[in-house]
Amino acid sequence: MARIAIVEDEFIVAMDIRHSLERRNHEVVGIYDSGEELLERFEQIWPELVLMDIQIKGDLDGVETSALLFERYGIPV
Repeated sequence: MARIAIVEDEFIVAMDIRHSLERRNHEVVGIYDSGEELLERFEQIWPELVLMDIQIKGDLDGVETSALLFERYGIPV
């Protein structure tokens, strides 16, 4: 199954997404509330897919973070 990182700044929503993914046997490698936090830890977790909200905490929104992830790592978001 896929290794997935979640970027969502609303805790309840993030937990619901995590639960849904884990029920389908995916591995959630982390939940982050900002793009900066994910980018800092990305090389430690190496997800195969990132599920990202558009409006998140921090200076980077989900669109900007997605572009950086694709440019640097070719990861689908």
